[in-house]
Formats: sequence, structure tokens, C-alpha cells
Amino acid sequence: MDVLSEPRRRARRGGLAALVAALAALVAVAAPAVAAPLAPAPAGACRVVAVPVAGGAQVEGDLCDPAGHPSPVLQLLVPGGTYARSYWDFPVGRTSAGEPLSYSRHMTAAGYSTLALDPLGVGGSSHPPSVTVTIQAQAEAIHRVVQAARAGALGATYPTVVLVGHSLGTLTGYVEATTYRDVDGIVASGTSHSPAAGAVAALFTHAVPAPLDPATRDEVPLDMGYISLPGARETFHAGGRTDPAVLRADEESRSPGPSAYLGTLAPYLAATPLLRTETLDVPVLVANGRGDAVFCRQGGYGSGTDCADAQALRAAEAPFFGPEAVLETYVLPDAGHILNLTPSASDWFAHATGWFTEHFPLDS
Repeated sequence: MDVLSEPRRRARRGGLAALVAALAALVAVAAPAVAAPLAPAPAGACRVVAVPVAGGAQVEGDLCDPAGHPSPVLQLLVPGGTYARSYWDFPVGRTSAGEPLSYSRHMTAAGYSTLALDPLGVGGSSHPPSVTVTIQAQAEAIHRVVQAARAGALGATYPTVVLVGHSLGTLTGYVEATTYRDVDGIVASGTSHSPAAGAVAALFTHAVPAPLDPATRDEVPLDMGYISLPGARETFHAGGRTDPAVLRADEESRSPGPSAYLGTLAPYLAATPLLRTETLDVPVLVANGRGDAVFCRQGGYGSGTDCADAQALRAAEAPFFGPEAVLETYVLPDAGHILNLTPSASDWFAHATGWFTEHFPLDS
């Protein structure tokens, strides 16, 4: 466990100007798409829940309790762009240890409750006009879910809530946590404070309006501000080992997502003080795949974050956190941007479980 002292501040590296320019050019027609859930089959007792949010919308998710008994600790799972809640309980493939590719099942087996969300505009959640689905709207929706969990509105009371995000879901979690100050910890997977402009640009060369993509046009009636990213999974999985069947299923499960979400995110990527992570005062675990093309130097697209190992990642990320945060880091060697769907995902699941056992023990 590392407690930061004398946090440093560093200048952003050269690719950010290019990143902002790329996003500005692309966001008029594109933003991260999010995959519709593939038939989930999580362990424990699971049920679908829906939480009302602003504007008459709702967000939907799979709430899983270990062996049917709610845990005092709820992990609130938020997927990244182009993914929905199935990212946390993928129905295709297994790890090299023979474990399902399911973060949720792993955690319920360890005694923790999980709630895997579809963000606004994704999967089973409401699909408001795309222009209204900003990062602030997503953060507010997560806040409503946290409130519901604490108040017993999900069928049980969860006194401790920890945000577990991936990629765009992590960045949205940072905005939620620093705005509402209502969560007890954060697992920040698949992200860093130095995104690679080249990787972002490569992703959005795939962007098409969702109503024009055969895989997404019939999902629900959508305006042209919802987009899809056919073919982008290759970039997400680059730098790691991937089962071809998993990659194929991952690509085929894509679904539309609201372009305004990325549009309002651009300033947060370009000016990290807007994330306000230096104000966090809870335990934080930052976890990346070593070959992450979007957020790690080793991915080869120009990120300023060194993901050679946990120590290097901590040195890169520590300047962005204040003295009250308890910052720890983890690097999965054989992974790219997508940690949960790699053959070595069992190692990542086990490390995350150990972190929860240390900071949020169930017998306390």
C-alpha cells in the first residue's frame, strides 16, 4: 500500500494537441459505440435492475449477489466505449486457467456483490437524444445508482460502494467520484492520464452512423448522432494475446453509442486537471495491459505513460493524485487495452480480488 506524499505535477506531452484536433474533427460524426449485452450467465443470484435517472430515462444492469446473499461491498462496474455490461461477464472463451472470462463471476465467488451497468445510450438502458448524453450526464446517472444502492432501492442495502471502470468508464468514474464524493474506492482499469492521439485517431477511422451499420441499425430507433465502430476491436486487442473466437465475438457484439459522450470527454483528456483526480481521498487501483495502444507507451502510438511494470506505471500516474489518495498500480503483461478478455485475465481478476480483500475486507 502506497500513500502519496509531495505529489508532483508534470506538463502534458506533445500528442495532446493532436488528440484534441482529432476528436474535434471526429466528434461531429463519431463517438465510442457500446456493445449490446451478449446472453450473460453470471454466478450467484443475479437479476436485472433499472434505476431512474434524469430526464425520465433509466439505466439498466445485472446485479449479482454471492450465493444469493448481498455483500456489504458492492462493486459498480462501468464498461468502456464500444462496450456494454457484457464486458464484465463475457459469454465466449476462457482464460488459460480455465476460468470464464467473467470479472463478475470471479468477484461473486470471492463474496462481493457486483452491478454491471449499461451506460445511458447503451444496451438495455434508455437511448435519449444523442446530444444530451454527455460525460456529465453519465456521471450523474452513476451517482443515482450509488444513491439507490445505499438507500436499499435495489432490493438490499449496500453500505460500501466501489466504482470499477474500464477505459471511458474509468474516466467517467473519475468525474462522478470527484463531483459527488460518494464512493469508497475506485478501480481504474484500461486508462491513464496520457492517452495516445494516434490510437484515438486510428479508432475513429472506423466510425459510421449507427443507422447505417448493418450490425446496429435495427437495435432501436436512433438518431444519426449515435455511431458504431466496426473493425475497431483490432486496435483494442492490439499488444496482447487474444483468442480469435473471443475477438470475433467481441467484434460482432458491437452496438451504437452517443457521439456527445466523447465530445464532452475531449476536454478531460486534453486538460487532465478537469478530472480533478488530485482531490481523491479514497483507495485507487490503476490497472493496465502492458501493450495498451490507447494509454501506454508500450502500445506504440505515443502515450506518455510507461506501463513496463507496476512501478513504472505508478511513477507515471502518481503526479495526478493527491496525498489523501491511496494509490496502487498493476500491469498485466500479456494484454493490450482489453484486460478482461485476454487468456491471462485470471491473473488480473486475482490481483483485483487481493486489492479488495486488503482495502474492503468482508469480515470487518
